[in-house]
Amino acid sequence: MNEQRTKRRMKLASRQLTLAKIARREAMASLADAVAEESRSAALSQRSRDLLKQYAKRSAAQDGQALRSNAGFVARLQEVADQAGKALNDASDQARWQVQTLAKAENRASRFGEQLDSAQRDLEAIKSARVDAQTGQMARKLHSKSETAGDD
Repeated sequence: MNEQRTKRRMKLASRQLTLAKIARREAMASLADAVAEESRSAALSQRSRDLLKQYAKRSAAQDGQALRSNAGFVARLQEVADQAGKALNDASDQARWQVQTLAKAENRASRFGEQLDSAQRDLEAIKSARVDAQTGQMARKLHSKSETAGDD
């Protein structure tokens, strides 16, 4: 492999690694947001269920109007609790998806890091081979000059 091609490969791997690191950072931020939303949704769901239990127990002596009003409020509170439960499920799904996205971003960054390391090793090998070749040529020249100088 020639040096120019290896340098291009190294630059490409470096750019891809940079982009992969950015994607990983964004995936981490998205995961943090999803986990925070999951936590908020869990708290809201729990509070809604607790309130529903409290109001459902209210059956003290009431007239018909108060009983109907209480039943209507409990029904609306049940809707809120159901919505909070659905929001919790959605937030949990989102968090799981973000974990998968982060894992993919981590794998991608690792793969590009390995490609960059490989390109750097290849470039060093090419440079080392060139230096070895130049050193060998110089040694042959010096050796041939010393032989011709010894013939005089």
